Amino acid sequence: MQPSIIQALGIIDCAVFKLQKDNDFEVVQASPEWVQQLIPNANDGKQVDLGEVSLFLTDFLVDAHEFWQLHSEGQVHSGIWTEVLNSSQLHLEAIAASADNERYLVINNVKQAYQRQQETLQLARELLISNDKVIEKHDYMHERLRSVLLRSNLGMEDSIPMREAIQYASIGVIITDTHFNILESNPSSFALFELDAEITDQQPINIMMSLLGKQHPEKERIFETGSTWSGELYWHSPPNHHKWIQVSINPVKDQNGTIQNWIFTLSDVTRVKYLLQTNEDLSLHDALTNLPNRQYFWQTLDQTIASQIPFYVIYLDVHNFKNINELHGHLTGDQMLAKIAQRLRGLLPEKDFLARIGADEFAIVHFSENASKPDFKAFLDDTIMLSNNIHNASLEPYYTSKNDRCELPLKIGVSNYPSDASSIEELMKYADLALHHAKQRGAEPVQFYSLDLKIASERRLKLEEALRHAIEKNQFELHIQPIFDLCSNKIVKAEALLRWHMDDEETISPEEFIPIAEESGQIISIGRWVISEVCRVLARLTKESLSVPLSLNLSPRQISDRHLFDFINNAVIKNRVSPDLLELEITEGVLVDNHEKVRKLLQELREMGVRVAIDDFGTGYSSLSYLKYLPIDCLKIDQSFVFDLATNPDDQAIVLAVIAMAKSLKLKVIAEGIETEMQKRFLEEHECLTGQGFYLSRPLPVDDFITLVNAG
Repeated sequence: MQPSIIQALGIIDCAVFKLQKDNDFEVVQASPEWVQQLIPNANDGKQVDLGEVSLFLTDFLVDAHEFWQLHSEGQVHSGIWTEVLNSSQLHLEAIAASADNERYLVINNVKQAYQRQQETLQLARELLISNDKVIEKHDYMHERLRSVLLRSNLGMEDSIPMREAIQYASIGVIITDTHFNILESNPSSFALFELDAEITDQQPINIMMSLLGKQHPEKERIFETGSTWSGELYWHSPPNHHKWIQVSINPVKDQNGTIQNWIFTLSDVTRVKYLLQTNEDLSLHDALTNLPNRQYFWQTLDQTIASQIPFYVIYLDVHNFKNINELHGHLTGDQMLAKIAQRLRGLLPEKDFLARIGADEFAIVHFSENASKPDFKAFLDDTIMLSNNIHNASLEPYYTSKNDRCELPLKIGVSNYPSDASSIEELMKYADLALHHAKQRGAEPVQFYSLDLKIASERRLKLEEALRHAIEKNQFELHIQPIFDLCSNKIVKAEALLRWHMDDEETISPEEFIPIAEESGQIISIGRWVISEVCRVLARLTKESLSVPLSLNLSPRQISDRHLFDFINNAVIKNRVSPDLLELEITEGVLVDNHEKVRKLLQELREMGVRVAIDDFGTGYSSLSYLKYLPIDCLKIDQSFVFDLATNPDDQAIVLAVIAMAKSLKLKVIAEGIETEMQKRFLEEHECLTGQGFYLSRPLPVDDFITLVNAG
């Protein structure tokens, strides 16, 4: 081999071999001492068999021969591997090359490259540790401050211990009211922005809110919906001050779901960013998943928009990921994120761009197969299919190193360039809006941005605000739906249902406002209103000598209210109601998600004398073992199984199985949603003797219900 060729290959500390046939090579250069240790008798001009030198090299020679057959010029690299020789280590890389119609194999000693690689890996580890520590500090501070704020109103006396608590914190802390007026802040928050705390018109909140609006298009949604958020801001104050700041935002809500305060915590992460920038690869990639990071993602969006190529942004959120960190720790959480990234890679076309852009958020730039002349209908259908495939794949469980099962479904929001937006900020804002809608209870997990979606989002915000004042404006009303003995057609009990009439006389369906109340936290106060009203109705029925038990639904959020039992007990005592006339309905999902909490609550209620029913039974797909151990009185067959009961054999089989199971466990069973005589007759014939539905009676105002009971 000519020295010019060796120089062209960029090789210095190496052994060079020229292929003769199969794995027989002529030694061209083998002067370094380590070559003799690896390949004895490798002297210049001699022939050696390299097929037996190293298992790793043997594997690489398979790829090398394939390369030599297909290419007359160029080279292919093996990657770095390690050989242990006489207790010392060699870090080597093989190169198969073609030059001047000859075929060469070069084995290069890459000790320095290996060391740089290890330093990079160590840097990545340090960055992960630093990032975890920052996040843990923010989470801890938020939780402590939130608990204090919920116990006080930040009056003069309350603010003194609050101020002392944050005075010497190493991270910046700012507490504001709902209009972002600062109530408390600490010196660290001023120092981050090089501000003088004595100058009152210099407020860190003003700088932070300005940066947030310019750098993160989801700002508007964060504050409108009262969401938590964490991210980075870049701050530059000419001529010399510039920093990267980690910011976490947390709302503090009262028991009605009303925001009382905002907590902002800030940390200087400039050093972490500097370490990233010392390595070009790390500066654009997430060290945990090795995916492109948020900065790289925005660069790609900018370049793609400049090329005017149509594409979709697919915005992904790992649902309830915080629970994994809380249950299993941050290390396991990191492992799960790496597994999610790996699973996503396997689902995407080669030309698509996948990035990790937040703690538990990923994003995809999805391109048409024919980018120059896209068929927009076919492109839309393809994007819908890809998004659904991603969601379906996310439903497959993940497992920790201890073989614990983790459910990490993805919620997905999608927007399109150029039909939805022509700028990065708007494109991401609309994808974020679609994602937010996908995360709402009951919504489809994959949502595409549309004008209808924007209108629906604005309506939801309007309803959430109106809900806050519904009780004080006396807009709620109870309707009562009778539950009948199907044989005698007599009322044996009833279910209380909530109705909401807004100011403009519009009646809002419970299917629309209950999920909003649940997500915003207002379900706690609304649920208490329902409990109080049901007890008042029971007191009225008792006064009129009408002994009709009433049931009401408890939502998942109510179950988490630690004062729920005391409230129910006080309402029963206050209205002098017999507790066995009150029945509480909970769903299977609540039992599974909060098993221990629910078990304790139900035991207390049973001791008190209150009855318990499982609502929408059969839709939870959960283990039924809890039925044997929990104090349950009744199962309510979900109306979805009753709807096609007369014609669908599968629904018939499910209903018969529930009836048989309830009978063996000595539980009562009620069928919901009876709308035809045929449904009623089938249930009677198979010993389900209690039911409710429009065929028997619609929900009635309280006065009409009492009239109906008296008439019966």
